[in-house]
Amino acid sequence: MNTGTTAPKALLLLGLLTPLLPSLLLIQPAQAQTQAPQTINLPAQPLDQAVIDLARQTGLAIGGDASLLDGKQAPALSGDYTPEQALRALLAGSGVTAVRVDSGYRLEATPEAGSNTLDAVSVYGRQKNDTLEAIPQSVSVYNRENFELAQADTVGDIVRLTPSAVRSGSGRDMFADDFLIRGFNAEQSVNGLGFRQTDHPTDLANVERLEILKGPASVLYGQMEPGGTINVVTKQPLDYYRAEVGAEYGRYDYHRATLDVTGPLNDRVRARLNLAHQDSNASMDYWGYERLFVAPNVTMDLTDTTNLTVEGSYSRNEWTALPGGAPAEGAFEPNPNGDYSDDFNVAWKDATTERDSVYLNARLTQALTDTIDARLSYAYTRNSAEWKEYGPLGLAADFRTLNRLVFASDDAKQTDHEVILDLSGEANLAGQTHRFIAGVNFRESDSTRPTQFYRVAPIDLYNPVYGPIDLSTKARDRGFIQSDRILAGFVQDRISFTDKWTLLAGLRYTDAEQSQKTTDFMAGDAITRAKLSETAWTTQLGLVYDLTDSTSLYASRNEAFVPQQGTTSGRQPLDAEESVQYEAGVRITAGRLNINAAGFVIDKDNMPISDPLNAGFLVAQGRARSQGAELTVDGYATSNLYLRAGYGYTDTEVLRTDDPALEGKRFVNVPLHTAALQSRYYLNAVTGLSLGGTVAYVDERPANADNTVTLPAYTRVDLGAYYAVTDALQLDLLFNNVTDEEIFSPGSFDGVIREEGRTYLARVKYLF
Repeated sequence: MNTGTTAPKALLLLGLLTPLLPSLLLIQPAQAQTQAPQTINLPAQPLDQAVIDLARQTGLAIGGDASLLDGKQAPALSGDYTPEQALRALLAGSGVTAVRVDSGYRLEATPEAGSNTLDAVSVYGRQKNDTLEAIPQSVSVYNRENFELAQADTVGDIVRLTPSAVRSGSGRDMFADDFLIRGFNAEQSVNGLGFRQTDHPTDLANVERLEILKGPASVLYGQMEPGGTINVVTKQPLDYYRAEVGAEYGRYDYHRATLDVTGPLNDRVRARLNLAHQDSNASMDYWGYERLFVAPNVTMDLTDTTNLTVEGSYSRNEWTALPGGAPAEGAFEPNPNGDYSDDFNVAWKDATTERDSVYLNARLTQALTDTIDARLSYAYTRNSAEWKEYGPLGLAADFRTLNRLVFASDDAKQTDHEVILDLSGEANLAGQTHRFIAGVNFRESDSTRPTQFYRVAPIDLYNPVYGPIDLSTKARDRGFIQSDRILAGFVQDRISFTDKWTLLAGLRYTDAEQSQKTTDFMAGDAITRAKLSETAWTTQLGLVYDLTDSTSLYASRNEAFVPQQGTTSGRQPLDAEESVQYEAGVRITAGRLNINAAGFVIDKDNMPISDPLNAGFLVAQGRARSQGAELTVDGYATSNLYLRAGYGYTDTEVLRTDDPALEGKRFVNVPLHTAALQSRYYLNAVTGLSLGGTVAYVDERPANADNTVTLPAYTRVDLGAYYAVTDALQLDLLFNNVTDEEIFSPGSFDGVIREEGRTYLARVKYLF
């Protein structure tokens, strides 16, 4: 029986909504108050009604601003609670706290609870209790309720719902968390502290929320593509005991089990452990996947002002028969032989891939004053990989014989170390409020990647006959070693001039060294070396104007850079690729809904292209542009109906490259239009039952650089029924791709990959 210390749905419904529609709630039942345990039964319902019902059942006097509860949902409670325990269980995770007063309890907003708060750590500025309203750049925030509605178990399952974002490749392969945002590649960070370097999907088992900052952010994060930053905010230990187990079973022998347990070890030490195991097959022939994920976390209050957190993760990922791609002809393009089977896979069951990682982060935070903190963070990542993967090598003249290769490596590894020392906080100078961060950043990365290519027997698309991999015909055998060293200093300051104006300015200096060694074992162990040393200054500038209490306007300019390999005909290193984004937007709070609209232009220069005067060398003269607009709406349309809708328009163009025929073409795999809708409706007629799901639309997009093949548009519909049987037990029934829509993505080698069709799964969660 639940003792009333927590409730499952309240932990998932984080306070992202801006409370409006103020009114005054003062509930003082006549009966005497008591703090003895009572049997309490409350259904899942709007939070304001749940508080009223609790007061009536227990005699608890509760006063305060009722608007703090607007648009929020309470969990079901069923068990023995003291009235205070029951009240705190209802309010857990809502951004509202109950303060004891002489007459009973008064409802108050927790710090920053009156806005969309990105607390503890943030993708932007690494400030505590940062807010969306203060950021002059588009940010999308997804919490665990969004994860549940999207039926998501990896980061990639969520990012696909973001306007102007699409997967770089297929959801079936190891790079399913690689994304294009606003036409360019995006990076993934952890708790706002450096970029994650893993090369496999990121499990959501230990993730509290995702914060997606669109556009470049090199001032805080260093060298990066201009698409954006996907910040993974991990679950932190709680100061009370809590455990949740989950199990899922679905079509194609899909299994997933999870465990989340947390609590205090003593008065100053708290711990949390998340586990996940998943395995599944698919409609695609021979494809299989298994993942084991372990994520421990320990937080220690060394003193009243000093905190040490040590957290990490281990992820083991094994695939069978990863598809490298298949011809578009016969999939959605015409083929004189007709369409080949939807289940076709270029690979057989003897093709295996294993990609494992170990991640460790230790961060020490010292409160120097009430408003200024110093922090030292160290992150270690180690990746190891082995693979033998089939890939397509062109369709023969008969349009049915597919030539193939095998791409293999037996000992690829990469090790990364990153140290960040920063000082952040708030200070008042000359009558102005400054929110600042300043620090230094050092990163060291070493990777080894031996690879081989083998030509193997072709296969008939329409009558495939598989056999063991024959590695007798080697086409390439190379070793590749790369080392990177980066030292940087950065500063960012946000200055509030008045109650309405906020100016942001940032600057970063980076000193980067990169060296590569390539050994060709088929050419007498010939060695090629390349080295690049470069310094760069990057800047950011933004302005926020609070037009009214519910409307703000912003404009910003942000830069990014990426060092490049290769040399000019004068034997000089290439200049780094440089990107700049200009963005303007508006944020509006309308009732219980948050509305964000933005327009942007991103120019990318210094892209390496072949030197027209000397084809053996490169020049940094390529250019590309992406421009567009986005609109998002999220919040509660009514007390029972949650909505999140987004639309993105992204117009891309190659402005200059080494092939004039490609100039003016759109970027590969970047659609003009994207849209997504998440919805959840809590039924009053059936206590604890809600219905919801996600609809995502992706427009047609080029499948190749010359835009001669177009991937078809699609609309994917996912639906779910969610039933909180009690405050501890939840049962869900979920359906993915309900309409069995045909969805195609670019192959990792060539051609296209067909994504999964209709599936279903059942999920159970139990909270202790």
